[in-house]
Amino acid sequence: MVQKTWLLRSAIVFSVAFLQFCQDRLFDNPFDPGAGEAVFEVVHTIQTPALVPLGLAWDGSTLWNVDGFNETLYSLNRQNGAQVRSLRSPLQVTSGIASDGNDLWICSEAAVDVYRINILTGEIQKRLNLQRGSFTAIEFGRDALWIADALSNKILQVDPDTAEILGSFENPGTRVDGMAFDGSSLWVSDMAMLSIYRMTLEGEVLRTYLSPGQSPRGLTFDGVFLWNVDGSQRIYQLKF
Repeated sequence: MVQKTWLLRSAIVFSVAFLQFCQDRLFDNPFDPGAGEAVFEVVHTIQTPALVPLGLAWDGSTLWNVDGFNETLYSLNRQNGAQVRSLRSPLQVTSGIASDGNDLWICSEAAVDVYRINILTGEIQKRLNLQRGSFTAIEFGRDALWIADALSNKILQVDPDTAEILGSFENPGTRVDGMAFDGSSLWVSDMAMLSIYRMTLEGEVLRTYLSPGQSPRGLTFDGVFLWNVDGSQRIYQLKF
């Protein structure tokens, strides 16, 4: 009996240590046979104050993280995670956030409106009505908004001035939980698949990566690194 108890405790300790180790290691990806042994490196991690961390954006100086628990948008120092300031979202069930270089764009799973808000005051600058949809992620790139619609499971390319849908393509996974644009490619996270996809702007999947955490959500690109916020309240800085 004593031996069985000792073995059980040893197994628990090993499992906890193994899971902690796995959260910040170099990953190989069983979903992508051509990925190689080390597809990216976790350079740094910070904590977010968001209780339910969702969308993530880079405004040129700080990271913005949506808290799905209290509709708060947190501006965070990317070096240590310290809160710089916060804004109250004008949307209920806010899910995604993006920066166009001047203002912030936000979307919601419970509204067909997408808002552009002042980055300093949170005041609504523009409202786009997309008629229908349940929007889980948003990004700005190539003078267009890229919006993930959970109803159609598509990624929409939207004119930020007129709300006209310029194009769309199928999401490669089950649901888009985060989206980033690196200047040429879209990056899409899928919590259910524990995956991050790199895609062309036409929807072709270039590569699939295993996520650094167990609940990948918002994504953003700061010009050098990709950032991914996880449901564990960790934000991972990733080097590819």
